[in-house]
Amino acid sequence: MRHPWSEGSLEQGLFEEISAIETIDCHEHLPDEHQRVAQAADVFTLFSHYTCGDLVAAGMPQAEADSLQNRSLPLDLRWQKFEPYWRFIRHSSYARAALLAAERFYGEADVHGGNYAELSRAVAAANRPGLYRRVLKEACGLKVSLAQRSFPEADREYFVPVVDLPFFNQFFRDDFTWRPLVRPRFCPDGVINSLDEYLAAGFAFMDEAKGKGAVGFKTIVRDNRPPDRRAALEAFRQLQRGEAERLPARNPLTDYLHDEFTAHAGRLGLPVAVHAGYWGDFRQLNPQHLIPVLQRHPGVRFDVYHLGFPWWRETLMMAKTFPNMWLNLCWTHIISQRFTQRAIAEALETVPLGKVSAFGGDYGTPVEKVYGHLVMAREDLAVALGEAIRAGRLTADRASNIATMWLYENPKELYGLRD
Repeated sequence: MRHPWSEGSLEQGLFEEISAIETIDCHEHLPDEHQRVAQAADVFTLFSHYTCGDLVAAGMPQAEADSLQNRSLPLDLRWQKFEPYWRFIRHSSYARAALLAAERFYGEADVHGGNYAELSRAVAAANRPGLYRRVLKEACGLKVSLAQRSFPEADREYFVPVVDLPFFNQFFRDDFTWRPLVRPRFCPDGVINSLDEYLAAGFAFMDEAKGKGAVGFKTIVRDNRPPDRRAALEAFRQLQRGEAERLPARNPLTDYLHDEFTAHAGRLGLPVAVHAGYWGDFRQLNPQHLIPVLQRHPGVRFDVYHLGFPWWRETLMMAKTFPNMWLNLCWTHIISQRFTQRAIAEALETVPLGKVSAFGGDYGTPVEKVYGHLVMAREDLAVALGEAIRAGRLTADRASNIATMWLYENPKELYGLRD
């Protein structure tokens, strides 16, 4: 494994020490193992999820990128589609996580025309029960992973659930329609007749989720107006009476519901994890939209994902300003290691040390890439902490303590996890 430093360097020593720290993975979308191994797997499993975005950004049509995961198509045909674009993305951080995984688990430090078929066979052979133990426990040394779920079911050997806030999926939509209100996914056996019934069903779902072991709730940053119950009731009635077929994405009903469910998370004593920054039209996901919510809910703890990239300096300043906001470096290391190293260095100087969680893989199907991402996270910590030691701002012992806080102690305390 090649690192961006020489053998025997300060960074190498820090990397080795950091690699021995038991780690809490602070954000995943991974299914339970039985769901993963029930699916066919091959070399393109390593190039699912984020690398697909890079392929499309490099010019590959979306349908062609999607077809790479279609195992009914011959492997050779899919490689022919993939290879012309692979050369454009192979040095990205997304791709590096895949290559680190290929080297660690399948003995191949690169993927090319001469080895993709053999690598495919190796991935398929490893896709059996025991895969998660080999990756998440033995290779990564993870204590547990916080897994995003619509409902609180999860394999507790590997995961604890962070459950979607009621109506979470609606926050991603461009409009707001009646059906998700009258038959919400979290109340499948009931029919909603009023706004208060909807709220009661949502609160009951959140109560049940906590009772079943959920340790937090997940939402997405949005440009919320201040909640207005009267306007929310009128919007609900317009949909109910058929006077409006749909509401725009920004509407008083969504503003009110989001605020009420956020407040209920606080009453339950559970943090609210917030997707902020990069994804799709990321202009809509500026973390600064969260500031009025932080101000309205000082008793709710907010864990802001991805450092709000590309607004990472603004996000650091928010965590420095608001006592109820924490920072989560999930996804950041595979967006860009250089940016994350710089952000860690500045976080050391700006943010209280108890407010940072250093790693979350943020993957769906390709569990192997959690390992690649974690290697990159450890590198980023080693580089940033090494820089602070060289500058005389930290001792080696203090740097080690900070790494332990950020990889284990801080997320354990924020999410109330047991040893």
